[in-house]
Amino acid sequence: MEQIVQQAAAAAGCDAQQAAAMAEALVALVRERASQLDSVAVPGFGTFAPQKENEHVTTTADGRHMLMPPGIVLKFHPGSMLRKHL
Repeated sequence: MEQIVQQAAAAAGCDAQQAAAMAEALVALVRERASQLDSVAVPGFGTFAPQKENEHVTTTADGRHMLMPPGIVLKFHPGSMLRKHL
């Protein structure tokens, strides 16, 4: 994460502390909006979309079955500009 913050700071023309603060603010915003089941769109990058996941049974690597509680999973859908540059 440190390397990404330094690269973002260089690209934005700010110091690493400011870039880290902006990254933390974005993560906090996505977390808050996801908990309310709202999507967050970042222009030119993509959309973070929360989805409710029902209670379900999963199988572990060693073959045991586990009951997973319901929850919210966050899906990322890359935007067209990001897909174009990959």
